[in-house]
Amino acid sequence: MQRNSHDNAAEYIRSFQNGEEKGFNFFFREYYAALTYYSFSIIKDKSEAEEIAGEALMKLWKRHENFNNQAAIKSFLYTTTRNASLNYIRQQQRTEKKLREAEYLAEKSEKDIFEFLVEVESYREIVIALNALPPQCKKIFSMLFIEGKDYQQIAEELNLSIATIRSQKARAIMLIRQYIAYCVMLFLLLHSF
Repeated sequence: MQRNSHDNAAEYIRSFQNGEEKGFNFFFREYYAALTYYSFSIIKDKSEAEEIAGEALMKLWKRHENFNNQAAIKSFLYTTTRNASLNYIRQQQRTEKKLREAEYLAEKSEKDIFEFLVEVESYREIVIALNALPPQCKKIFSMLFIEGKDYQQIAEELNLSIATIRSQKARAIMLIRQYIAYCVMLFLLLHSF
């Protein structure tokens, strides 16, 4: 009397749980093609999809003693394949972003890159110079040039005369110029070519 397919599946599950190659081969034949197709539908790369399917089956094999029914095996394989496929896509996106950034930088000439670095360093020096200003100078300078307020608004807000505001502005500009003179000179020299 021939046993039905349910009995055969139960036999393969027992074989698989016991770490027998016969059990693994059954599940490999049963799911490899479907897992490859599933991964390919997500990542659109056949060779990588085959790799992901194979890795999912190997992960299953490493945990063979934990599975006692085909539904659990199937669920594990599809979940593992989906997660690996999504991880592959995320990795590809990071790689593509890095390539685009590298291509962008490669398109720039050395002079463009040098000018950009000088600009960035000049900005950094200006920020350092602003932070080094005496508190009243810094506050007035920020209100004028960052917040865009006029002399009258600042005078009313800080309860100072307009002459004091002008004096503090002039002092701030003088201190900033002294602090970053070499950056401005370098920037001007660079842009004179």
